[in-house]
Amino acid sequence: MKAVAKTILSIGKLSLPLELYKATDSTISVRASEMAKINGKLYKVQKKPYVVLETGEEKDIQPEQILKSYEKEDGSMAIFTKSEQTQLLKRGSSREWKTDIIISKDQFNELSFQKEYVAFVELDSKKDLINKKNLKFLKMFKEGLQDKAVIVQALFKNTQYPIAISNFGDKLLVRFLHYSHEIRNIETEALPKLTKQETDQARAFITQYLKSDFDLSKFENTTERKVMEIINSRGTEVKEIKVEELITAEENPFI
Repeated sequence: MKAVAKTILSIGKLSLPLELYKATDSTISVRASEMAKINGKLYKVQKKPYVVLETGEEKDIQPEQILKSYEKEDGSMAIFTKSEQTQLLKRGSSREWKTDIIISKDQFNELSFQKEYVAFVELDSKKDLINKKNLKFLKMFKEGLQDKAVIVQALFKNTQYPIAISNFGDKLLVRFLHYSHEIRNIETEALPKLTKQETDQARAFITQYLKSDFDLSKFENTTERKVMEIINSRGTEVKEIKVEELITAEENPFI
């Protein structure tokens, strides 16, 4: 498996070269390609839209001519019209999420989650008594749930996900989970065993950099700020601006 990037992690005098790998695979396991049938032959649709015929000629096509092709398990292609594909994928979102199980949150690992939402009780401006009842039920549910998570499997925007629901302040945290087969197993060399002295030295090394306070707001997206400086400096006239005049070579976000 090829690394997507390489970097060096520096802490004090330690410089550790690292390779970065994508930790998960996409949740979309079934993919479609856009095709068009002309004189009984299928051609891949290019942006505009048009197709390139066998003769090399570019032929414009109408949106209603576009077909969707899906690769079957045996490698052959299944072709659908736009209306057929709409029916194929018209599943929407589950109106009701039925609980499968309640588990301890410590059963998740760092790569379990792929999407996060915050949820609260839906309130109706005309139904004060029902709103109060639902708020009370939410409070009681949260008290009972404590540090556990509700697991459901439901449709959301045409895709089926396993979902974990847990406490988050006075609201609920809804986390969409990766399926187990989507989490990659990155094979690497086995790490060597450490002596007690090496273990103590390693822990002491990290402890000297440990800070009790952390403020995420101190981090600034300098790349975005510098890009906006370039955009704002142009005014209304179209003119050339060299990036190097505003950003040093070491800081250039476009390199």
